[in-house]
Amino acid sequence: MRQILHLAFIDIKIMVRDKLYLFWILIFPLFFIIIFGNIYKNNDTDTKASLTVLNKDRGQWGSYFIEKIKAPRIDLKIVEEEPEEYFRMLIIPEDFSQKITEKKSRELVLKKESSASMEAAAQVETKIIQAIAKVITELILHPDTGTFFEEKREFESIIEIKSGFPEGAILKIPSGLDHTIPGTLVQFLVMMVLIYGGITVMEDRQRGILSRVLFSSVSIPQLWCGKFIGRLFMGIIQALILLVTGKIFFSMNLGNIFLTALNVLFFSMAIASLGILIGSIFRKEDLIVGIAILFSILFAGLGGCWWPIEIVSETMRKVAMIAPSYWAMDSFHQIIFFKKGLTDLLLNFSVLLGYTLVFSLISFKFFKIKE
Repeated sequence: MRQILHLAFIDIKIMVRDKLYLFWILIFPLFFIIIFGNIYKNNDTDTKASLTVLNKDRGQWGSYFIEKIKAPRIDLKIVEEEPEEYFRMLIIPEDFSQKITEKKSRELVLKKESSASMEAAAQVETKIIQAIAKVITELILHPDTGTFFEEKREFESIIEIKSGFPEGAILKIPSGLDHTIPGTLVQFLVMMVLIYGGITVMEDRQRGILSRVLFSSVSIPQLWCGKFIGRLFMGIIQALILLVTGKIFFSMNLGNIFLTALNVLFFSMAIASLGILIGSIFRKEDLIVGIAILFSILFAGLGGCWWPIEIVSETMRKVAMIAPSYWAMDSFHQIIFFKKGLTDLLLNFSVLLGYTLVFSLISFKFFKIKE
């Protein structure tokens, strides 16, 4: 084991000594974090279920309807003109009372801001539906005065409507730096581990370093393990740098630290084995760099590093599952945004371990000591 760790440490030293190492592992990723963090910044400050009501009606039923919407968990704001900013706004038309008097139907308009909380929206919409049901009840029991519920308090809860979401429904779209930092981490971890990891395997083989190592007591499996652990440490070091930087300078939410660490570990293992595979197959440095950049861009686009995977179509989400980055980003979202536990992440971690096994077996088959 000491020999394996020694081989891994040598690769780490080569990477750290590179003059551009700090730029690629920290400075350039920070540039991405700032740019994409502002593009997908978290606008959802709707901590309480807020509702703006534009009441154009001048009859009694518009005001009555508003009274029935009021609730302790709803922040109700009544305006006379449509505001520029709102999370959701209900528009009561001018002829609302007139249509009710004429016993005719009238549509209500509910506008919603796309980034607002879906859970808060469910509370508001439930209360609106409940208010509609109460108005209809009033029209049946007290069509002239609209005072049935005032006189019969025991019937206040006669209309009960509960809101709910189907299992697996996406209630919140990950956004802001808590999405951007993990996305940047995943993208640049792929790029750096594949570039540094692939090139060092290729160069060690071409320079005869791997052949000379075998003159010692190191076996080929031990040599492969040393290369694997070296690339694994590359990924973990880069992830640690970005996560600590994100926590200190951007107050990043790491969620459950243990699960976040497991996610980084399993994803780094998958990419480490892929790095050895690329270095074992290809013989030119520029080709390895090109392949590494191609994979990092492809994985970032498919896996939801640049934009939340939750906003794409169901078909594209299924296609994205072929990329290891999808399972890593989904794990980050489940941990940070949806507060899931270990049992909820077993599938994600199992898939990442499956990628590690497949890449490892193939890379070991192509792992050559000399050209």
